[in-house]
Amino acid sequence: MTERLYFGIDAGNSKTHGLIADATGHVLALAQAGCGNWEVLGLDGVGEVYRDVLEDALSMAGRRKEQLAAAGYGLAGHDFPSDAARLRPVIEALGVPGPSILENDTLIALRAGTARPYGVVCIAGAGSTKAGRNRQGQVFRTWGLSSEMGDWGSGGWLFEQAVGWVARAEKGMDMSTDLTALLLAHYNVPDVRTAIEQIVRGQDYRLDFVPRIFVAAEAGDPAAVQLLLEAGRKLALGVNAVIRALKMEDDVFELVLAGGIFRASYSLLCDTLMASVQAVAPRVEVVRLTAPPVVGAVLLAMDEDGLPPDDTVRDRLIAEVLARLGDTPRSPGR
Repeated sequence: MTERLYFGIDAGNSKTHGLIADATGHVLALAQAGCGNWEVLGLDGVGEVYRDVLEDALSMAGRRKEQLAAAGYGLAGHDFPSDAARLRPVIEALGVPGPSILENDTLIALRAGTARPYGVVCIAGAGSTKAGRNRQGQVFRTWGLSSEMGDWGSGGWLFEQAVGWVARAEKGMDMSTDLTALLLAHYNVPDVRTAIEQIVRGQDYRLDFVPRIFVAAEAGDPAAVQLLLEAGRKLALGVNAVIRALKMEDDVFELVLAGGIFRASYSLLCDTLMASVQAVAPRVEVVRLTAPPVVGAVLLAMDEDGLPPDDTVRDRLIAEVLARLGDTPRSPGR
């Protein structure tokens, strides 16, 4: 029996993964290249990245391109309908045979995180976006572009809100907060004015400050508590918009939580998010993304080939990719 091999790409802003696996979930190759966002490199540039990671993966696997059965592509920068027309020729130029599916990288994170081929994903890292696919295969996602467009609740948003609170407290416009001392310690500066100058003049938005907000909230700081409650509610607004758009309110489905915000041990933000989502979709089940997103690209390729994988295949694929990476990867987030 001819082996069926599947190729998947996860092309992000910082790195691009290319994965080849067989129909049983065994990994034959995992290759890596640099940035894979066409908005950064241009179409010719990302075409070279995609081709390099494909050729590297084929070389590692000891296989030829003609032996691939299907492919899945999760591409950063695939944000609007016009992007499909731009990127499809770049993908077709790779010459991978069989059916292929081209998605925003958010949707491969969803497929990697859920045992079902449908569900909703909420990503909150440096940026924030939400996406979903229903049982009928319909897709809806928020744009993940900026807080001005409703993509609240990210690490960047939390940092800005915390700095704003510290600034208002310094001017006597808001209650004092432990976040002030934490911010000064984080920047190693003597006063708020110096910290604000460094942030504003240098546009120095340090996302590694965000865990300190969780620490302050867990210790009972009212400002930090309020920020996490607001972040949970804001994230839920986007998730619920996806659920309503796809008419999934009465369905059983998984909500995949991905991104650095959800790695915090203090659960106030997650608890707030889930309470708001369950009010709209009572049968939702929450899972945290632990699988590398490139796994989702290969799973989508299998779906597209008409051979959706069972749990054994998915579990083996995740385990073998994690073993090759040697670490639990960071999930996506703008």
